[in-house]
Amino acid sequence: MTYKSIYLALSGDSDAKAAADAAFVLAKAFDARLVASDTVAEPGPFLDQTGIGMMATYYDELYKTAEKVLAHKRSTASDVFEAARQRHDVPLKSSAGASATCHWHAHDGDAAIVARLGRLADVIVLACPGERGSYADLKTFEQAVFDARRPIVMVPSGTELNLDKPAVIAWNGSAEAARAVINATPLLAKSGRAHVVQVGELDADGAELSEAEAYLALYGVKIDTETVKAGKQSVADVISARVEKTGAGYCVMGAYTHNPWRELVLGGMTQHMLKHAGVPMLLAH
Repeated sequence: MTYKSIYLALSGDSDAKAAADAAFVLAKAFDARLVASDTVAEPGPFLDQTGIGMMATYYDELYKTAEKVLAHKRSTASDVFEAARQRHDVPLKSSAGASATCHWHAHDGDAAIVARLGRLADVIVLACPGERGSYADLKTFEQAVFDARRPIVMVPSGTELNLDKPAVIAWNGSAEAARAVINATPLLAKSGRAHVVQVGELDADGAELSEAEAYLALYGVKIDTETVKAGKQSVADVISARVEKTGAGYCVMGAYTHNPWRELVLGGMTQHMLKHAGVPMLLAH
């Protein structure tokens, strides 16, 4: 198993230097083709919220202002990509090669760009929204999860994706957790080590921890397993503590393993990790 197609989606809003670096680290580690784009869509219609009517010239000014903001985001995204490309010395090339190549995909405000480019990517790389994530960052993440439906590497600002370090895997036996492990196997095989943590009891149909261990052994990944009783600490806090304790380079977990809409509205482990993660994460839904 390997990665040969990587998609880097940049909103132009957040500090995405770490995400861009991670995308190039992956491309070079797997001699993959990296395609990157901004996720900036054309502005939608402006509605008269007051109900009293506004002059046409006012709408014109709104659109002009919006276009300036969006143009700045596009420029920021492409600059982040190009700076990372130069740091990692990867050639610009629209097709795959014997070693890592990259390509900037320009578009004219395609609102479905994340799904369009992401669905045939082995992995999508995004900047982690953090506590102050913008609407654009969160929307990009949701499109990657629910529209592209591919594994996602989320990279918090100021972090580094280190494939030589072991990973922490959050295990709950769900289809999403299993999918995350399967999709992370190329990464896990790089270091050959992982620490798998199960918090609480599995659901009736949950895959056992021993089954995850046996699967990873097929790819030469040695794991330490740990089962933690459910208590006052949240699952997210337990996983974060294990990441810090083990010195893990990244975390692997299922995204929205419970009702996704409930988690989006009320919060849950996925939402917590998006805001507070201290290392890159590979997520799958």
